[in-house]
Amino acid sequence: MRLIEIHEQEWFANELRNDVTETLEFIFSFAGVYRNCVVRLQRALQSCKTRQVVDLCSGGGGPWSWLPRTFQDDHEHPIEVCLTDKYPNRAAFLRIRRLSHNLVNYSLERVDAITVPSHLAGFRTMFTSFHHFPEGEGVSILQQAVDSRQGIGIFEAARCCPTAIVLTPLMFLGAFAAVPFVRPFRASRLFWTYVIPVIPFVLFWDGIVSCLRAYSPKELSQMTACLRNNDYIWEVGEETGGLATVTYLIGCPVE
Repeated sequence: MRLIEIHEQEWFANELRNDVTETLEFIFSFAGVYRNCVVRLQRALQSCKTRQVVDLCSGGGGPWSWLPRTFQDDHEHPIEVCLTDKYPNRAAFLRIRRLSHNLVNYSLERVDAITVPSHLAGFRTMFTSFHHFPEGEGVSILQQAVDSRQGIGIFEAARCCPTAIVLTPLMFLGAFAAVPFVRPFRASRLFWTYVIPVIPFVLFWDGIVSCLRAYSPKELSQMTACLRNNDYIWEVGEETGGLATVTYLIGCPVE
């Protein structure tokens, strides 16, 4: 269902957008939503023989506040990450870079996932963002990765199923509990949570819409079948365990 998510609209204030995405990433990181996908990502990078990662639609930084630590002991395959977004959040990106001890860097140019600049080379990742794109644009994202001979990994915690939708109101309550601990700290975030609860409402509404817009493994497989010059190995499925089931699509070029 192609309903709109409030935080991705051009008219939505950039400061509020940052507050929403930073709160969302804090909740996801605290809950360890993507921890079960680490091994799949490590294998994909090894398969693609790269240690460069370009994260698209990074929002508040995605899981990259903790994810690089899982590669620290792998001296043969350390990683270097570049965060990008259509609306770059410089404060959040700086914090992620500091937490990662400079393993994670960022770009402040506006980067659309559909048209990634050629100078941003590396394995492309998208966390909690692929559902933002209609099917045609989703195919374009995959096609550009294939045309550029870059690997791609898509990971989605949102799922179009009754269980995920019923649990979405927890995001509303979670915002009230999480906001005082979200960094970088901003007093405005407290105002838009406890005085006028814009942030909890947006997380609630966008969470429901995300579930309704999310693609199933079957739909993702159908997208890969539409690609031209598709000599990629694709893995599609669901990673269960933890607090959420994550849908994934991983593509690596055949040598």
